[in-house]
Amino acid sequence: MSNNVIRIPAEKLQAACQRILEKVGVPPQQAAIIAEATVEGDLRGVESHGVLRLPAYVHRVQRGLMSPVTNLLTVRERGAALLVDAQRGFGQVAGVQAMDIAVEKARQYGIGMVAVQNANHFGVAAYYAMRALPHRMIGLLASNAAPSMAAWGGAKAVLGTNPICIAIPTGLDVDIVLDMASSQVARGKIRLAATRGESIPLGWALDAQGNPTQDPAEALKGTLLPMGGPKGYGLALAVEVLAGVMTGSDFSVHLASVHDLDRPTSVGFVVQAIDLTTFIAWDEFVSRMESLVQEIRNSPRAPGVERIYLPGEIEWRKSQERRRAGVPVARSVLRELLGLAEEVGVVLDLPAA
Repeated sequence: MSNNVIRIPAEKLQAACQRILEKVGVPPQQAAIIAEATVEGDLRGVESHGVLRLPAYVHRVQRGLMSPVTNLLTVRERGAALLVDAQRGFGQVAGVQAMDIAVEKARQYGIGMVAVQNANHFGVAAYYAMRALPHRMIGLLASNAAPSMAAWGGAKAVLGTNPICIAIPTGLDVDIVLDMASSQVARGKIRLAATRGESIPLGWALDAQGNPTQDPAEALKGTLLPMGGPKGYGLALAVEVLAGVMTGSDFSVHLASVHDLDRPTSVGFVVQAIDLTTFIAWDEFVSRMESLVQEIRNSPRAPGVERIYLPGEIEWRKSQERRRAGVPVARSVLRELLGLAEEVGVVLDLPAA
C-alpha cells in the first residue's frame, strides 16, 4: 500500500468523527448515525463520500447554514406515502429516519415511500437503501445534488450527479446493491483526486471551455459528463423532478453545493421500501434469485475476466476486508481531519498524518 495512505480501524475513525460532530452541537445519538454513515463510504471504497466530507459538514454548521440538530417535520401524509421536512438538518439523520418510516409503511401497506425536503448532503446512498434488506424488502433512493453536469448538448452545469440506489435482498452470500451517479462519475471522486494531487481519466469531465480534461481542478471549474450520454442526462433530469421539484426542495441551478459556505442548501430525496412478501413467498423468491445469480455468475466470461460480480459485490468485499484490516485513509485527508479536530478543540485517538 502507498506511503500516502494509512490504515485506521473503522471504530476509531467513526469515534473521531462522532467526537468532532458532538463538539459543534450535534446530539450524541445523531452524531453516531452521521459518523457511521460517513465511514461507511470509506469502508465500501467510496472515499469521495466518506470522511473527506466531514469538514464541509462542520463548517456549514459553524456558519449557521445547517442545523446541528435534525428533526423531521411531517408536511403531509396519505396512506403509504409521506412528505417530511428535514428543516436544514443532516441528510444522514434524515435518510435513516425516512427509510425506517418507509419500512414501517411497507409492513402495513406492502410498499412505503417517504419524500424528504430541505435536507443536506448524506454521503453514500447505499447506506440508506440497505436498511430495508434485513426486513426482506427492496430499498430504493433517489436524490438531487448541486449542479455539476450540463444537459445533453449544453455547455453549463444545470443538473447534479443525481444518484440512485436500489438494494435487493437475495438470501444468498451477498445482496445486490446498485448505487450510482447519473453522471459518468460522482463529482466527489474528482474532488478526491484533486485532494490527492492525482489526474482523472479522459471522459469524466470537461473544463470551463468545454474541452476534455484530465486535471481535476479544471474539471471542478467545468462540467461532468453524463453516464451513457443522453441516457444519463435523461436519468438525471427524471431524478431532479422526483427529488427536487416534487419534494419542494431546491433544484437545478438554485441548489447550493455542500462546499458553498455563503448560503444554505436544500437537498431533496425520496426513499422507498417494497415488502417482497406482498408479491411472492420469501422462500420462493430466494430460490428464484439463486437461479438468476447462478446464471449470471456461471455465464461465459470475456477474455481476462476471472469473476463476474453482482452490483455492489465489490464494495461489499472491500467493506469486509477493511473492517478486518482497517480503513485506508489518505494522509492528506487525515491531516485535514486532525486539523478540523484542532479547530473545534478536541483531541482524537488517531495516528499522526
